[in-house]
Amino acid sequence: MKITITDLKNLCKFSLASGNAVIPFISFMYLGDDNIISLKSFSVFSGSLFMAMASQAFNQVIEWKQDKIMTRTCNRPIPIQRLTRLQGGLIGFAFYTASNVLMYNCLPINALAINNFIFFSYLGIYTTLKTRSPINTLIGAVIGALPVVLGAACVNNDSLYNLGMWGNFGFMFSWQINHFYGIYWKYQKDYLRAGFKMVNDSAAASRHMKICLAINGLSWFGTASQHSQPELKFISCISGLLSLYFWNYRAIKLFEADPSKNANYLKKASYNFFLVYYTLLLIDIGIKRYQKQQNH
Repeated sequence: MKITITDLKNLCKFSLASGNAVIPFISFMYLGDDNIISLKSFSVFSGSLFMAMASQAFNQVIEWKQDKIMTRTCNRPIPIQRLTRLQGGLIGFAFYTASNVLMYNCLPINALAINNFIFFSYLGIYTTLKTRSPINTLIGAVIGALPVVLGAACVNNDSLYNLGMWGNFGFMFSWQINHFYGIYWKYQKDYLRAGFKMVNDSAAASRHMKICLAINGLSWFGTASQHSQPELKFISCISGLLSLYFWNYRAIKLFEADPSKNANYLKKASYNFFLVYYTLLLIDIGIKRYQKQQNH
């Protein structure tokens, strides 16, 4: 059977992988001063993208039985036999190799190491734990926040100690908890049918999200303190307070009232929260680069 572009996009979850690649790229632009159009910038984005695509491809090779059972994943290429597991593995290996070649030739060795650590942790730890222990959500959130560290490593080792970078890491970690619970409680029956071990106590899930609310706040204001302009720091703090209330605290309270009914709101609120945070970060990047250009 002929492999189509659609098959490749679905196997590698191109949209999700692209989002995963944007995070290290923004971290790289935030902490470094390379031109947005350069070989190094291209290598950061493409290397991250190819590794994320490889991760998703191998994940579908591993979880094809669960994908076949779940309504939301049953139309993926391997369950419907558009692709074999061997083909999926070969495609994943091709993207894995391309990522390593790019990063090895154009970026610091630490970046290459972290990129591979994310890949093997995602498949070897997170994917394995999904059918064994509910702790997989916590582990997955840590692994999902590591692309921020990857972006810093692409600049230099000193960037790994930057307060703003760790603010970004804390934000990404805590954001993913709320985001995933929104997805999980919307498709809870699907996940249970496939045998995934998740937190099924809504009270426990609410406690986790409240802890992450505090981490989100600290991370947001930690990042705001590193913005280049006093006005932007002020705007970021006000935006943070409003976002934390309307798209975090309020979403949690609605979830507590009716988890199944309000799970979708929790998921959508997390996207709004994410968008505001990264819009402010991009504005700061733009201001700093404009000022640098003016000084030259």
